[in-house]
Amino acid sequence: MRHSSNATEEHFAGGRSLKWYVCAGSLMLTNLSTEQLVGLNGAVFKDGCLAGIWWEAGAAIAMIATATVFLPKYFALGLTATTGFLGERYDLTMRTIVSVIFLIYYSLVLCPVVLYTGALAIRDIFDLDVPLWVVSTVIGVLGAAYALFGGVKGIAVSDCMYGIGLLIAGLWVPIAALQVLPGGVTSLFEEGSSYLQPLVATSITLQPQTDDSLIRESGVPSVPWHVTLTGLFLSNMYYWSTDTVIVQRVLAAESLSHGQKGMLFAAIMKVVGFTLLCMPGIIGIMMVKGAVVVNGTVFKVDNPDEVYSRMVKALMPKWSLGFFCAVLLGSVLTTFNAALNSACTIFSLDIYQIYINREATDGRIVKISTIFGVLLALLSFVIAPQLARVGGIFNFLQHMNSIYSLPIVTVFFVGIVAALPDAFAAKVGFAVAVVTIVAGQFVPDLHYLDVYLICFLLAASAMVVVTYIPVVRRVLRQEPQPSPYECTKTGVVDMTPWRPMYPIVGAILVLLTILIISLQLASFWLFVTFWCLWFVALVCLLWGATTSTPMADAKSGAEEATVAPNVQRGESSADGVSDAE
Repeated sequence: MRHSSNATEEHFAGGRSLKWYVCAGSLMLTNLSTEQLVGLNGAVFKDGCLAGIWWEAGAAIAMIATATVFLPKYFALGLTATTGFLGERYDLTMRTIVSVIFLIYYSLVLCPVVLYTGALAIRDIFDLDVPLWVVSTVIGVLGAAYALFGGVKGIAVSDCMYGIGLLIAGLWVPIAALQVLPGGVTSLFEEGSSYLQPLVATSITLQPQTDDSLIRESGVPSVPWHVTLTGLFLSNMYYWSTDTVIVQRVLAAESLSHGQKGMLFAAIMKVVGFTLLCMPGIIGIMMVKGAVVVNGTVFKVDNPDEVYSRMVKALMPKWSLGFFCAVLLGSVLTTFNAALNSACTIFSLDIYQIYINREATDGRIVKISTIFGVLLALLSFVIAPQLARVGGIFNFLQHMNSIYSLPIVTVFFVGIVAALPDAFAAKVGFAVAVVTIVAGQFVPDLHYLDVYLICFLLAASAMVVVTYIPVVRRVLRQEPQPSPYECTKTGVVDMTPWRPMYPIVGAILVLLTILIISLQLASFWLFVTFWCLWFVALVCLLWGATTSTPMADAKSGAEEATVAPNVQRGESSADGVSDAE
């Protein structure tokens, strides 16, 4: 059922009609895919500790920042994609640069990685004697079919349907694994206490040897403790606060209140997401160490990225594998579809409509979006099988994220927290970020998330210098004092914030603290207390009412982008094009 008379808004923003629970379900399923199930469990298995939990539970901090700080600004501008913020806050050039980077990343990294990890898991579980490219291509064709023709609403609704099955299947694996582990849950907090620690500088990591074998010896985990609230937080903030693949799910909400509640529900679920995405890796370590026998065969893992599929294959009843395959396929499709749809949105609204055909009708824009999506999908089919040569797919993905996302998160962050930096400052900061993050890759013995933090501080400092020091601005032939940015727009949906937001934010932060302490100390009873409190907080969140009163002057959003762009800051629309005919 259509909720907007405008074809582009209906296709790319779901007619701005999604309820909070649809937004939340789509957020979680877009994020939860095989690069998480396969990759993060593999990273935890390799680390020999729960350092990887910070990509899951720790992400709740960035999601809180999104709900409280970023979403009100995005909704006020009536955005369809996050890049529209840069067009409004800085200028059209800044928006276009970031749009191109997003397109390159989605095309060359994200879509192929999702297809590869999904194909790898399905092929290993079912012992399929077919080339990896065949499996990944079949998955990609299925995903592209309704991503390109169903739009963001079709993706969001299907995400929620997959969510129920994925929750059942995801919990089934660690629960079944604990049944064959001598001592069950108790053994995790007694014999495996060192494996549960989320804050470590070194751990017993899995190291490759010259003969291609793997042994455990002391080493640095993928997420040492000192990067958790610095570089890792910035990386999480990029993903949850600025990445169109994620934020577009919430921008389709029917009101700010629904968007904020959906984001915070996803955050509270993210706090316990480690049970699906990290604990199988830890249990796998103990099963290998204890030479646990399953169905007459000693459980063993030759490749960290195979630990999850090996556990599914060993522990799941034969009759359940079909169901599990369907759910696993759904998790692949949700992320692939979201990336594909976001790439189509950016190309259509940020590139085609502005630079190629300014007079394009809504129907023409949607058609071009579909054609572009088909080409992007075909490119993903070609790249996906080549990723078999990459060792540790999750860490590879995060490392790639850190390189391309730094300039983006820098200009977004400064643009959100300060009103004075202008388009010139943004370009300087962006350039400094690119140069420093590339140079940082050649610095030995420095963790990539430390590099991320240092480069962020240098780029943000450069923006401050060229904004607030008049002498520098004169030397660079700029006005001594930039004009402060003022948002004059009031949104196209109800902008009433969700009333219980801040108490729920406090509860999530308390829960995260208790969880980390219970795991660090391997305290079983504190861990039980965490789950009790989490359930209470969840009920309180569900109880909180949302508002979505129609605005008298609400517009369909079709007026956002139908004419030539105006590149002057403060005179461009939220999507970077002129509002005036």
